[in-house]
Amino acid sequence: MIQITGLTKVRHKGAPPIVLDVTFDARPGMVTVLLGDEGAGKSTALRLMLELERGQGVTLFDGRPYRRIRRPERQIGVLLSGPGDGATAVAGNPGRKARGHLRMLAAAVGVPVRRADELLEQTRLSAVAEQRLRTFSPGMHRRLSLAAALLGDPGTLLLDAPTEGLSPRNVEWFHSFLRSFAVAGGTVLVTTRTPREAAQLADRVVTLDRGRLVADQPVAEFCRTRLSPEVAVRGPQMARLADMLVNQGARVRPDGGAGLAVAGIDRTEIGELAYRNGILLHELADRVVEQPVPRAAPPVTSGNSGHLGLQRDSEAAHETAQEMAHASAHTSVTEATPPTPEPSATPAPLPTLPDRPASAVPTVPEPATEGRARDDAAVRPTRALPVAAVTAVLPALTAAPQADHAPAVDRLLRNQLTPAARPTPAPEPARTEPARTEPVRSDAAPTQPSQYRESAADLLSDDTVRLGRVTAGKTPATPDDHRSE
Repeated sequence: MIQITGLTKVRHKGAPPIVLDVTFDARPGMVTVLLGDEGAGKSTALRLMLELERGQGVTLFDGRPYRRIRRPERQIGVLLSGPGDGATAVAGNPGRKARGHLRMLAAAVGVPVRRADELLEQTRLSAVAEQRLRTFSPGMHRRLSLAAALLGDPGTLLLDAPTEGLSPRNVEWFHSFLRSFAVAGGTVLVTTRTPREAAQLADRVVTLDRGRLVADQPVAEFCRTRLSPEVAVRGPQMARLADMLVNQGARVRPDGGAGLAVAGIDRTEIGELAYRNGILLHELADRVVEQPVPRAAPPVTSGNSGHLGLQRDSEAAHETAQEMAHASAHTSVTEATPPTPEPSATPAPLPTLPDRPASAVPTVPEPATEGRARDDAAVRPTRALPVAAVTAVLPALTAAPQADHAPAVDRLLRNQLTPAARPTPAPEPARTEPARTEPVRSDAAPTQPSQYRESAADLLSDDTVRLGRVTAGKTPATPDDHRSE
């Protein structure tokens, strides 16, 4: 018995998986077919089972992984794709003879030489045993490879597309041999890409699509869901015959210019109906129509680690929208609120600007009123006037052709010098913690240290003088003074 659990293989980070979480069982006395289109991951799954490729998942052969089996060639017979693909695959060195090739492998496995002669007879190659491999047909090469896999008399067979590219006669022989091997109590796991071959050979069909398992069915259910039997009918009076078949309860659809595809009624009944009504038929044949394989949703991959996860499209869209909204809010807060400075020994805050439209003329807020207590922590975070912005704007304001900016500069200076034009400061929010206050400034007897004497008025006078100097001298401001921020 073969137990496969969670086989997963990713070629490189960020790439779609070759095999993703494949889990199924292959039981003794049954032929299990691994079905899938080219590139579905069938061969990779077999190589992962035999630990010929690195990946994730566990495969147990009668309860033990392949590397823990002491003599795997005595328990598991393997036929993988050799040099070449399909019909061009060869069983060994083209210059060797079939008997010599098989006896060499028997010695490597540790079985008697007579075992090689028995397998040549069993695979119907005894007549060509003394011929060199270069003269063998594709079917003979495949049978010799099967004989090599059977040298150790294993109870389990893993075969990768053993009938691909072979003639119908060789395909029929392989099917008969594998069924007889399973009837004798062996476990057979075969890969194929043809649904009709799977229906003919298998007792159970496991379907892969883009590396993921999409169906694990008994052969009867597989034939009902994936194969549709029809009867192809051709002749000169198909319109009349179609009306009669519809009255009999059959499902009829056009097939080519002068043909019908009939389902729900067998070929014998169609022939008798046409004979009784004098309808000439040119073709009357059974055929099987393959239904498309159920598709699996693509996986969600992480481009950083290569780990995989599956989720529905709606969940993925919702998570993406939340991430974008969070990133946008974070960016807005970062642009609107500068980082709060750490408390220091000098609690004199810099003047800040209230929020305003981008097109408004920047104005400097009024200095703090004398006698009013100030607290650094009570000031709400607002957007300050950056030095870089002032440096970028002033050359444009002082340019000679643009005379419209001069009144703006005058208004800026006038607002700072005229008490009537000063905006009324907004009340500060109440604090739950006791606020730390500075000593009240007094002109008569100043008692506070010199580091507290520097107020917003001093900073404003420095900025006003610098702005006036730049306007008069037509030279850009220098951003070296941190107090203008």
